[in-house]
Amino acid sequence: MNINVILNNIKTTDRYEKYVSYRLVNSINIDNPNYKYIINDINSHPNMKCYYNGLTRMCDNIGVVDINNIRIIDFDDDMYTMTNKGIDRQIDNYIN
Repeated sequence: MNINVILNNIKTTDRYEKYVSYRLVNSINIDNPNYKYIINDINSHPNMKCYYNGLTRMCDNIGVVDINNIRIIDFDDDMYTMTNKGIDRQIDNYIN
């Protein structure tokens, strides 16, 4: 899916009871200014948290789930996650 379609689906869905993963058509680099803005904007909302892989700074799928009234959005590098057996590299730091 295209990232804009995914983000629109996430925005217009009332509740994610279970983790849902949306695969991107192409991988994205978190250091791209457009994606930095998207992640920083999501993290500026008190009821949302956006995580990304701080080591690879790549993303090929976006996951989402609602936990305790917080929408958690995960910009995941699936290849890294699978290769490294789920070692957690996800961070939510502001991206300069």
